[in-house]
Amino acid sequence: MFITRHDVKLPASTVAPANANQSAHVTSHRNFPLFGPFASLSSAVMTHLPQSGDKRKEQATGMEFPEDCCVLTKKDCPVLTGFGVRNKKLMGMKTIKVYAVGLYVDPKAAKKLLSSKQADISAVQGIPEQAVFDDLVTSNDVEKSLRMVISFGGVNKKNFWSALEERMEPAMKQAGDVAPLQEFGALFDDVKFRKGLQLNFTSSKDGALITQVDNKEVGIVKSSLLTRTLFDVYLGRDPVSPDAKQSIGRGLVNLAIEENAQ
Repeated sequence: MFITRHDVKLPASTVAPANANQSAHVTSHRNFPLFGPFASLSSAVMTHLPQSGDKRKEQATGMEFPEDCCVLTKKDCPVLTGFGVRNKKLMGMKTIKVYAVGLYVDPKAAKKLLSSKQADISAVQGIPEQAVFDDLVTSNDVEKSLRMVISFGGVNKKNFWSALEERMEPAMKQAGDVAPLQEFGALFDDVKFRKGLQLNFTSSKDGALITQVDNKEVGIVKSSLLTRTLFDVYLGRDPVSPDAKQSIGRGLVNLAIEENAQ
């Protein structure tokens, strides 16, 4: 099944950009501060996440996540909604914890989105229906960031990118535009992967993807298709980290509950 908008045919798990200009893709460089003051708006969002001092710890890997993430703004920044681990089996035997991954969302914008989806929030085991995740993936009105922290020292650029490209390329090919994916991959060419390396991917207001490595921006790819495809890898119907998606879902439910209480 396909959804067609603005004469662009995309897989049903994605939606075309609001205007044709968003499909253009170029890479630029700026410097943004990554983490700012802790957000005070939605502390209840993170009650399901283990705390370690002023950070939250992903227990399977021991990697820590700040409670908020400031990329586009320095005030009322997106807050951590949930996290989990990306596992990979080596030759079908040993399971490697490759990296921890978490999602930050702008709580005010997310609440507005969730307020129109209350029927989809009352789901089994407190996890939203897929429609809620789909709206979050496709909405440019909700500032959001994926943060990965490498937890396995054997990760390098080749195996990291190969695994991510394998998940993203089919959707990009189906949409008929793989050039943004190639630009995205090139951003990792000079990255020295190691345990503890931080990767941050933020969706801008126009759908562009801002990439940061260890809190420093390395480039922007202006392709809303690329951005949606990346977030769909973690929030779509077949997530690479099911436990991360469940944790994020619980955080979104907490947002909805907080919205109803106000």
